[in-house]
Amino acid sequence: MNSKLAVVINRIWADFRKNWQFIVIVLGWWIAMNLIFHHTCPVVLLCGYPCPGCGITRAFFSFFTLHPIRAFQYNPTYPLWLLVILAAIWVRYIKGQSLKRLYYPLLFTAVITLAVYIYRIVFLFPGTEPMVYVPGNLFELIRSAL
Repeated sequence: MNSKLAVVINRIWADFRKNWQFIVIVLGWWIAMNLIFHHTCPVVLLCGYPCPGCGITRAFFSFFTLHPIRAFQYNPTYPLWLLVILAAIWVRYIKGQSLKRLYYPLLFTAVITLAVYIYRIVFLFPGTEPMVYVPGNLFELIRSAL
């Protein structure tokens, strides 16, 4: 058991060492955007409209704080993304295999996410959080300056 755990930890540590610069950049960007603009989504910051993934962070947070219904309201595709993430962790770190085998589950999840996004834009936008317009975005600032 301990040797299997050591192998898993070594795989995680190897990926971290290989990608630490990217991880630091993403975390730094996320923290800076949250502190400066109170939003981290580049689509919202650019044009003010929600993206297909809007609400997914809040959905995960709500799910992990034992509020699954609220999580579903934030983004109903969060269970699919959770399954893909868990499958990726299982395949990459426990089994030590390539993530290529998750291509079709990831594609399926992305297509479902886009379909749900279209539904939410048509029937819930604007007015139902997180499907709201965010003023003060870059396009709005450029348009007002012209």
